[in-house]
Amino acid sequence: MAGHLRLVHDEPPQPHTVTATEGWPPVAIPGRPGWWRHLINGEQVDLPTRDPQQT
Repeated sequence: MAGHLRLVHDEPPQPHTVTATEGWPPVAIPGRPGWWRHLINGEQVDLPTRDPQQT
């Protein structure tokens, strides 16, 4: 029954600090730096703007 409930926050959550562990490879973060990830027609697409309608 609680599956339809969601928490509403005034502010977005703060990002987590990532700590490297010796012996493990670096973490690959998907996407291009400075670009925005969008879901268009079921596919993830990186665009240079936050609004996909501007492209």
